Amino acid sequence: MAESSDAGGWSVSKAMFLAYMSLAYIIGEIAHFMINTTSREVAQDIKYGDEGCLANETIKNSGVTCGDFKNESTCVANQACIFDYTGGGYDYQILAGPAFVAVFTVSGLVFAIASDYLYDKFSRTLILALGTFTFSAACVLMGFSNAYWQLVVLRGLIAMGESVCRPVSSALIAEIFDSSSRGLANGILSWGVYYGYGLAYVYGIYITNADILGHGWRASYIIAGAPGFIIGILLCLQKDPRMDPTVEKMRRSSTAHAGAGIRYWKRLASNILNLPMILLMLSAFARHTAGLTWAYNTRNYFQHYHPDFDITLWILCASVVGGSFGVFAGGFFSDRMVKYFGLASRLWFLSACTLLAAPLAVGTLYYKPPEAMYCLIAYYFFAETWFAILFTVIVEIVDVEVRSTCVALFLFGMNQVGGNLPVLVTSIRKSFEDDPDDYRNAMYVMFPGCLTLSAILFLITSIPLYIRQKRNAEHVQIQAYGSD
Repeated sequence: MAESSDAGGWSVSKAMFLAYMSLAYIIGEIAHFMINTTSREVAQDIKYGDEGCLANETIKNSGVTCGDFKNESTCVANQACIFDYTGGGYDYQILAGPAFVAVFTVSGLVFAIASDYLYDKFSRTLILALGTFTFSAACVLMGFSNAYWQLVVLRGLIAMGESVCRPVSSALIAEIFDSSSRGLANGILSWGVYYGYGLAYVYGIYITNADILGHGWRASYIIAGAPGFIIGILLCLQKDPRMDPTVEKMRRSSTAHAGAGIRYWKRLASNILNLPMILLMLSAFARHTAGLTWAYNTRNYFQHYHPDFDITLWILCASVVGGSFGVFAGGFFSDRMVKYFGLASRLWFLSACTLLAAPLAVGTLYYKPPEAMYCLIAYYFFAETWFAILFTVIVEIVDVEVRSTCVALFLFGMNQVGGNLPVLVTSIRKSFEDDPDDYRNAMYVMFPGCLTLSAILFLITSIPLYIRQKRNAEHVQIQAYGSD
């Protein structure tokens, strides 16, 4: 596609196309995280997961910490407490993590390959629209579920639909916008994660509490998923930019070059299996585990320790304001550092930001609200720098011919490990079951603990990159000296 003649590559039609993709991503992320914000209500209705002593919501400010009672008899002896499904346990952790991640990672890889290799047979905008219809329909149907297995199946369908958003939208942005506009366009798309996560609390808490037509949590899923059908229709009406003959010619040339037999697969293996990439993946495993541990347990954690505190708008503010700033700041400041200190400096900056975020994560768990929320907002400012920097480093250390495949494989591994390890929260918590702080202790290990580990690993990863850039600099100097 020829570079746009519009200023910065922007036009009304391009902005609207980006808006549709971003809105689809937001709805997909709302559907993704809704189970985390409604887990207790869903568990008590469907009957699954752990049971425990909970605060009786009809009695406000009782001063009783119901979570301190470990058995049913001592719990129900106090009128301020009830014994019911907590919304936690292995059933919940599997529903929140593995049931989603297993499908998300596999289908994402399949759809990414399909969108590349079926480029002359199937419109990518249609793939994106079908994905939007899928997660929207699955989210609505969650509101009609009556069994745990139905929730698992529908979570998988939400994952399958949402898995097309990032790879397909990123490919479309690369062809719709010119080089001076792609970064901003991708940043706007990435905001879908933070807006979607924040709005999942608004839908999951406020709409559930509104008990619309007596449907409670079910109404929140139906209302959250319904707009996706409209966005899906609008996406169907968009034209895939590769219909441009110039784009098709360039793509055929690229595909022919990338598919040059055994050399391609050797190059792919050498890029994936080199030391910096392996260390970077281990770092990402730890960081993704920390982030999803918090995301999957936020509502349950505050319901357990601070049942009378409304976290909805606080989480929305932290995610939308802090997260949006963090993902922008990560790319902006690391871009400026790399001009003076080289590629390794991106990971120095990332490691420093992550280390600053770790004590703020501790404060979020240690303090009571609203102090905990002040820590959380500050945490997001530093912690969410990681995603932009991580994938900038990846594309800068791999060969152009295998860049897309390397990113897809990296995402596959990162989500398989980081998306499933949060299940360990329940196991660690059971090892502290006689301690009133059992949940907090488990979260300390999996949230700030994994954050700190990732900061150390990111710093270690910078060492071979620094050595590589020094060698490259010396090689350039030798060539320059030889040419004089």
